[in-house]
Amino acid sequence: MNKLNALWLYHEAVCELDKLEMGVRSTPSRLKLNKLHAFLTEQQSQLTSIQKQLDTKEAVVERLTAKVNELEKACELEASEFEVIQNDEESTAAELTEARSSIEKVLKEVAETRRELFDAIAWIEKAVTEYREMGSKASRAKKEYDVLRAECEKEQEEAKPAIAAAREKADKLKKDVEAVLLEKYTFIKTRHAVPMAKVANNQCGGCNMSLPTSVVKRVASGDGIVECENCGRILYTE
Repeated sequence: MNKLNALWLYHEAVCELDKLEMGVRSTPSRLKLNKLHAFLTEQQSQLTSIQKQLDTKEAVVERLTAKVNELEKACELEASEFEVIQNDEESTAAELTEARSSIEKVLKEVAETRRELFDAIAWIEKAVTEYREMGSKASRAKKEYDVLRAECEKEQEEAKPAIAAAREKADKLKKDVEAVLLEKYTFIKTRHAVPMAKVANNQCGGCNMSLPTSVVKRVASGDGIVECENCGRILYTE
């Protein structure tokens, strides 16, 4: 008997097991669940980022508010001094000009600081609105996610008996495969999901590459492992 027969039977069992497991991982519910999971992860990342920016902006608002208060006090002080100078008959025009210039300088700084403060507050209001909308979307998505997760868990439970049976069959057939063949098969499976291919019409059934007659004869003899020179799969023929 061709010594690759046992390996091929094991291969078919493994492919059936892979198909069943992949089927559970690729149901419409599972695919939608994965998509929602990615969405929720991204939303959480954005929410965290916005929260950090909000914390930073709130600190800026506190700093600017304190600065405005200080400047307003300074402005009141400058105005009082200007009034004193203005009412002092001995004050010179140069002193009045300097006092007026000081007031204007402080008033300009107050206006600029208030502008920064209003811009920061406007940013915070916009960010808070965005944060709430994003949180609302995430909340709705989470509810849908929980429903889909329950569906996926149910699908997984329903598929367990068939998967267990397929795994048991594969494990049983695995015992009949020579150690050398099994080692080679396992190695190739790290590169190809389907490590074996049948020869049909002098072609590799995996990559459809035409095979030399000498290779086809070697595969038919079943004397040893013959790999496709193109894709590296183990070739097999009944």
